[in-house]
Amino acid sequence: MERIGKTVIIFSLLGVCILYVISLFITPPFVPLDDISLHEGTVIRTSGVITEFSVTEYGDVLMKIEGNKTELPIFVESANDRTELLNLSYGDEIEVEGRVQVYRGDYELIVSGNAIKEVTPQKSNISFVAQIAAQPEEYRGKKIRVAGYVEDVYTRVFYLRDEPGNHRMRVKLRTINTNSISELHEGDKIIAEGMLSYNAGDMRYELNLIGFEVL
Repeated sequence: MERIGKTVIIFSLLGVCILYVISLFITPPFVPLDDISLHEGTVIRTSGVITEFSVTEYGDVLMKIEGNKTELPIFVESANDRTELLNLSYGDEIEVEGRVQVYRGDYELIVSGNAIKEVTPQKSNISFVAQIAAQPEEYRGKKIRVAGYVEDVYTRVFYLRDEPGNHRMRVKLRTINTNSISELHEGDKIIAEGMLSYNAGDMRYELNLIGFEVL
């Protein structure tokens, strides 16, 4: 009887191992963004265009992708090595794999950093404020385009922040001939183009504005 019991346990463990190995080779189903709500608790694949990117105070990466008139928040787990994530751009199309869950009443996708794949043929090269804040020295002295939200508009200066407000960048008019910023309003989402420089007097980086586009 004891031998039979051991045999049953061995076959049970073997069955679990076989199912685990099979699961490694099974590709999760692809789900359009507008059908995400039908797959709560399920591991799925989906794709969309990046519209938001931010980094929390704990170092977690938050993104939003959009498609089929639907927007989906993406929470990236284990984002210790954020190098590849920081190279993503506004407007890039990506495919992600993760588990659907509800957070504060909204659906989101929990993914790991290695479960994100770019599918955009050509990068837009439009950065996010949080990406600039994470490695400003990489952008210093370069002409860049940055997506963010307008905040604190003055005559010749305004600030550009990420969606949650964790990071913000000082933007100043480059010359008196630069397009007026008087048309900007608090909360406007824009793409600002300019040269990133370091202001030694104020000990901060700032964007010398060349132009901007309201989204």
